[in-house]
Amino acid sequence: MNFLKLFWRNLWKNKTYSSLNILGLALGFVGFILSYQYINRETSYDTWNPNYNQIYLVGLTMHGAYTDQTPSTFARAIQENFPEVIRAGRRIDHFYGNYPVFGEETAYVRRAVLIDSAAARIFAVHAKGGPLYKSAEQTEATLVTQQLANRLFPHDQSFDTPKHVPVLSLELGIQERIYGISQERKPSVLTYDLLFIREVGGEGDLHTYQTYIETKPGSDPALLEKKLGELFKAEISKQHHNTASTFANGTVYLDPLSHLHLRPKHGSSTPYLMVWVLGILSVVILAIAAANFTNLIFAQADRRAKEIALKKVFGSNRRVIAWQFIGEIFYQCLLAAAIAFLCINLTGNVAQKWFNDDLLRHINSGTTVWQLVVAIIFTTLIAGVYPALNLSGYKPALLLKGGLHTRPQRTMFRQSLLFFQFVIALIFISGVLVVRDQVHYMRESDKGFEPAQVINFKSIGLYYDSKPQGSFFDFKMRLRQHPHIAYVAAASNIPGDSNMPPKKQFRYVDQYAELDHIGIDVDYFKTLNIAVLQGKGEISLAKLLDTSMHYAVINETAAKRWGLKDPIGAKISGCSLDFSIVGVVQDNKAYGFERAAAPTLYSFKDECGPGHFKTTLMVKTSAGKTKEAIKAVEQEWSKNPHAEALPLDYTFMDMQYTSLHERQERLEQVMYGFSGLSLFIAMLGLFSMSAYQIHARQKEMSIRKVLGASARDLFIQLNKPFLRITLGAGLVAIPITTLLLRHWLGNFAYKSPINPWNFVLVVLIVILLLLLTVCHQTLRSARAKPVDNLRDE
Repeated sequence: MNFLKLFWRNLWKNKTYSSLNILGLALGFVGFILSYQYINRETSYDTWNPNYNQIYLVGLTMHGAYTDQTPSTFARAIQENFPEVIRAGRRIDHFYGNYPVFGEETAYVRRAVLIDSAAARIFAVHAKGGPLYKSAEQTEATLVTQQLANRLFPHDQSFDTPKHVPVLSLELGIQERIYGISQERKPSVLTYDLLFIREVGGEGDLHTYQTYIETKPGSDPALLEKKLGELFKAEISKQHHNTASTFANGTVYLDPLSHLHLRPKHGSSTPYLMVWVLGILSVVILAIAAANFTNLIFAQADRRAKEIALKKVFGSNRRVIAWQFIGEIFYQCLLAAAIAFLCINLTGNVAQKWFNDDLLRHINSGTTVWQLVVAIIFTTLIAGVYPALNLSGYKPALLLKGGLHTRPQRTMFRQSLLFFQFVIALIFISGVLVVRDQVHYMRESDKGFEPAQVINFKSIGLYYDSKPQGSFFDFKMRLRQHPHIAYVAAASNIPGDSNMPPKKQFRYVDQYAELDHIGIDVDYFKTLNIAVLQGKGEISLAKLLDTSMHYAVINETAAKRWGLKDPIGAKISGCSLDFSIVGVVQDNKAYGFERAAAPTLYSFKDECGPGHFKTTLMVKTSAGKTKEAIKAVEQEWSKNPHAEALPLDYTFMDMQYTSLHERQERLEQVMYGFSGLSLFIAMLGLFSMSAYQIHARQKEMSIRKVLGASARDLFIQLNKPFLRITLGAGLVAIPITTLLLRHWLGNFAYKSPINPWNFVLVVLIVILLLLLTVCHQTLRSARAKPVDNLRDE
């Protein structure tokens, strides 16, 4: 109890420095808590699954590229041939994006997923209020989430019998049976709003699926991967519907469930990198706060020198005094952590725009508590052990003389801590500028196409006849005549969409290559303003109606892959057909800056089905006439018999494309926040150290002034140590930052070069802040009358 009284008394007595101590620590804990909320969520995907360590995605790799798509028959073959595999299941997303469902409210389901019963068991899918299958005769179990159920069935959510709801359109008369509501799921790679659980993948099924397996405990994944590759090559790749695709020559790989969310082999590792960056940044921020705390402890030490000396004179040994210091520091860390925790809870989810999630849902978990306890202990040890051992080791005589500030070891140590703080602050600020440049480059650089003024109407082609002169053709021609619509085109894949074009195997003479395939309309390249480099980017209606011929356009990467210098008229085979090349177009960054432009073939008919049809309509509007164009499409759509109770759903291509860079923009916001924190904490340390050193050198400055030094000379003399620290920190921070940022930029196929002037700008900014922080104190000391400081000598 006496210890606590002394603690609060000292805290109140030195309230200015104590407030700076606790404020700096609280800021460090704020950064730590917010970062680890995000990290905890991102690393928790599927960890709740009891078979987490036995689940793998089965994919294919070829020429260093990875795909998560496998033939429909592969899962069954795995189940039948490998006793170490408990079950093998399949998953496929709804092909055309939106899936209209007509309940009491019409809902456009954006995440409609189909899995088989094996995959449902692998991913631990359960229904509320009972088993998935309520009878032996039931072979399917379509589920909806609670949120979707509230829209479709707000007044009756009992599922004693399945609920029949119209889907796709009322005119079609197609109904879906909903068997129940899915149990709320913790974070998982299997996410959905509408889940179809059905047996799929028969011999006639030409679709490709994600294949997942659950193995028995103790199975060797490397050996199993090799055996799966042998099975695929011996049986699956030779099936007639696979021989013309990328699957024919692929090699099997296994990707554990633990990797699929953050670093899948077939996708981007940016999420994994961001988790690591945030983890490192949060610990570094905490270390900066601890270093700043240590500096402030030493700044207070002179004021407590006599207290320490008297304790020693009256019999307290070094261990007792050291533990007292550590205890005081621990309580200040505890108070700072409590303030940080309280502020985050009271101010709401201030970091939601950074992390795209309501982090307050996770903040009161046990995981957060023990991580915060570890952080408090870590900070206490980092900030407290050295000051406690150092200050408790001085002899009483030295303490009573007030000679602590004359010890060169202390000055060197404090300057080293400040140097460390400035190195980290400079790294953060330099990193912000480079990340900002890359994000700006992704926003503003030439993408090879123009997404502005383009509106996407997904799945609209499902409700029209897709023949060359059918109802879909007439619909597009009527739109094309509208004065506010420049171009209209349909396509199987559109820029910025999460559904990547399928890879197909094509042959020129005797050379095979894997090409992305996109089905397009004749005005596709005009709609997106993609430059045609050779030949034409369109064909005539007569050629489109000619069923005996097939025409295609390739991009420049595909032409280079085959070494085609004059490709017009060249014959390319693929999808069991022969294509005649009519044009070469410029490469584009349609799927983001991380992915290099893939060799691509565009064809004008639905040659490479199934499930790969031109159902998405793109409308290029005149400048500033977006509303008028949307109204024109709605008027034409209302004439369609399927339009009853089915309003058009649309997105803007430029906004959809921007979402591809959401993680990078989020990283930019996070870096801004951490840079501000690190710089503010460093300035707190600078303020405390400058105040301490200026106070300690007052007599020295007075003597210099008596001997003829001007106020300008004294100002330079007082600021010189801090300028040396800043410039030295810059020399250390620049190579470290360059190395780190080059590694980060290595994730992009297209990147902005690192601008060396950014580093110069950062150092100048920090020097300016340094002068603003210490200028008032140094000027006051330089202008002080010598007699005021020397009168007691």
